[in-house]
Amino acid sequence: MSMIAIYRALLLAGFQQMAQYRIQSLLWMLFAIIRPVIFLAAWVAVASSQGGSVSGYTVGDFAAYYVILTFVSQLSMAWNSHEFEWEVNQGRLSAKLLRPLHPLHYAVVDNIVFKLTTLPVLGLILIAVSITFGARFATQPWHVLAFIPSVILASALLFIFGWIVASLAFWATRMNTANTLWQRAAFVFAGQIAPIGLMPVWLQALSYALPFWYMQGAPTEILRGAVTPERAGLIIAGQAAWLAVCYVGFRLIWRRGVRAYSAVGA
Repeated sequence: MSMIAIYRALLLAGFQQMAQYRIQSLLWMLFAIIRPVIFLAAWVAVASSQGGSVSGYTVGDFAAYYVILTFVSQLSMAWNSHEFEWEVNQGRLSAKLLRPLHPLHYAVVDNIVFKLTTLPVLGLILIAVSITFGARFATQPWHVLAFIPSVILASALLFIFGWIVASLAFWATRMNTANTLWQRAAFVFAGQIAPIGLMPVWLQALSYALPFWYMQGAPTEILRGAVTPERAGLIIAGQAAWLAVCYVGFRLIWRRGVRAYSAVGA
């Protein structure tokens, strides 16, 4: 059976399963929207109190940024680091390792199904937020074209990085600390608190050196129309480089982790 046929069957099963958890999926999506909206409201209040802008960012700029950031976050999100610990501890991974497909493929399908089933509702909410706060987009057609490979790379990067963190469950019985550290790092360096341009210079430099900004902030800035073509090219190159590094790292950690997992009789 070809990979296309396998993915078609897995996607069909995934949509059927997701139909049983429609309300739960929508609640997860709504929870993901709460944080960006809170930060948007906070920055709008700050901008309004300072004459309508903060370091060149107007209320409309903040609205556009957080609307796009929410959209990008939904497209790039992955939750494997949270579920994999349970699969390892409960021994459910053993059955997956005996199948011809790598467990990563099942995670890819679950990820795609969740996003496709929640994006229509999210789109309507973000349109309402854009209108309410007067979002101002400087997006040109070439920004959209550059955004497509950027968001694909961002999604793949976050997904693979999540699997690196998840694979630590082969050696750790509890993943709360690792997941918390990852979430806190992404919170600071991915541009969730504020656009990277509002950060101190040293924090901006650190953000560009780490992979987190390339997972969310980078495609957000491209789609918002805040970068030049040259800058967009550098961003995409940085995303590709980090994806290659993380993929190699994942392969190494996974190989060693499976050996450790098998060695204890799982």
